[in-house]
Amino acid sequence: MWSDVLRKLGSLVAPPLGAAVRAAGRVWHLSPEGEALFGPAGPAFDRWLADGSAEVVKSGPHRTVYRVTLEGGTVYAKHCRINGPRAWAREVLRPPKARLEFENAARLRALGIGAAVPLAWGTADSVWPGESFFLTRDLAPAIPFTDFMETRFPVLAPADQCRVRRQLSRGLGRFLAHLHNSGVTHPDPHPGNVLIEWEEPNPPTPFLKREGGGRQASFVLSPSPRPGPREAPLTGPGREPGGVGEGSFVFSLLDVHAVRFGPPLSWAESRANLILYNRWFQLRASAADRLRFWREYVRTRTALPVTLADRGNEEATELERATLGSNRRFWLARTARYAGTHRTVRKLRADRVRGLAVRDVSPDFLNALLADPDAAFARPGTKLLKQCVSSTVAELPMPTPDGPRTIILKRVNVRSALDPVKNLFRSSAARRSWLLGHGLCERWLPTPRPLAMFHRTRAGILPADGYLLTEKVPDAIGLPEAVQACTHTPTLRTWSERLARVVRAMHDRGVSHRDLKAPNVMLRGAGVDPATATPVLIDLVGVRAGADAVPFSRRAKELARLNASFLEMRHVTRSERLRFLRAYLAAGAREPDWKRWWKAVSEATAAKVAKNRRAGRAIG
Repeated sequence: MWSDVLRKLGSLVAPPLGAAVRAAGRVWHLSPEGEALFGPAGPAFDRWLADGSAEVVKSGPHRTVYRVTLEGGTVYAKHCRINGPRAWAREVLRPPKARLEFENAARLRALGIGAAVPLAWGTADSVWPGESFFLTRDLAPAIPFTDFMETRFPVLAPADQCRVRRQLSRGLGRFLAHLHNSGVTHPDPHPGNVLIEWEEPNPPTPFLKREGGGRQASFVLSPSPRPGPREAPLTGPGREPGGVGEGSFVFSLLDVHAVRFGPPLSWAESRANLILYNRWFQLRASAADRLRFWREYVRTRTALPVTLADRGNEEATELERATLGSNRRFWLARTARYAGTHRTVRKLRADRVRGLAVRDVSPDFLNALLADPDAAFARPGTKLLKQCVSSTVAELPMPTPDGPRTIILKRVNVRSALDPVKNLFRSSAARRSWLLGHGLCERWLPTPRPLAMFHRTRAGILPADGYLLTEKVPDAIGLPEAVQACTHTPTLRTWSERLARVVRAMHDRGVSHRDLKAPNVMLRGAGVDPATATPVLIDLVGVRAGADAVPFSRRAKELARLNASFLEMRHVTRSERLRFLRAYLAAGAREPDWKRWWKAVSEATAAKVAKNRRAGRAIG
């Protein structure tokens, strides 16, 4: 921030980069490439909007991105707006956002680091802060990293996927090392802000052909060769080949307005930036790929006063541990967003009903449901799954553009006259299930996605009966029923190992289920192919999430609660229970003393059985 303030003060003495052109109430500053493309009159932004040349690619309250097709090539125009007092104050203290991005992109390219070709930036012809514009040349055939992984990578043959993963790991390691050697820090380094271009001598088939450009580009299967190289090829470590005959990836940065420049990064600064990069990959890349990235980074990180190679794997292990801690804090912040409205969640309001819903659920369906939520349990086509004093659960069809889809509606009953008053000062059961359901999805833990949550209100403000709408787990069977009916030992062990990994990931990611009994676990796909069934966690009323890993004592209690669920099943032997525990311990950081865990779980199981016996309750 202070460096941007200094740049603002410096602009009072030194003029901004680029030739200045005044047109249509705006001041444009053009790079040499921009002068050659737009001519002396500058960009005709208003005409592009009027004649439809500017196609909206991305839109939001703070900016809109347009793709403009001109005779000289495709141009991207980012229209930055001031959407609040804080944004206005930033524009007073620092240069316009478009100018920052223009100058930073030019400086990155001068350092041999991939960035969009800056063509022009402009502002209103006024001394007061206002909207600004940033124009760049299309970087086709480069695409965002996330688009590549979601659209192009999955259609590759398995052998090609292995080769591409190796290339990506090593190439990204070299690219980040080059950034840090050059003193460059991107403060928002999620993969959506990294473009990649695949320089493959013999692209594997099937090949994905680009349709359109920019961050919203689409791809179709095509046997044709890949488009040619970009107009302004870059040089630098990002272009080094991954090996003989392997091809390579070229990496570029997006959203560079906040990029920081300085001397080569210290290890503390590098570590902090690597943690931000690693947050996305820790859930999606294998440990082998992350280690391959680390070794390439260490090998290429020459401008560092300390030698990382001399420290063995200590720094890599610490980096993984710090990344997990950073992710837990990040997930907590992400989960809190679902308490209100944002780009994926909207408010629900009807007569005496208040709540939230994801935006991709049909408004017509929700309006009909809100008109009389209880009537949904008696509609034709509704299947009642559970009805007791505390709750009622049913399946019902929901219309979608692709046809009807079965969903789950749960009503949480008010059991005390004080419950609505308490719900004013705490999260109700329905609200907790909504928040933690999205929280588990953010953590990549298997659970049905919540679709809507609402309450009937009393006296206009008191949340009473709660309702939760979730996706249905496809072809699922309850874990107790599946285990009871399973006579194939290898299948049973496969389920045990998969469940152990899910529970370990849940605990490592800071989530405590607090009611981890077998009936609260479903096996997805068990109704079709038991051998490929995967566990899914349900009934999240008691779930808690924190910024730290779940402590040993809490883990032992939850493992004991799950263990107690199978005490009456004779084919779940002590050997099978021990295999589950060993799989749980092997799924995370190394735990050499399994006997300590076995003793703690056994004692907690005995205590649970004794407690239920005194209360006269069966163990579910």
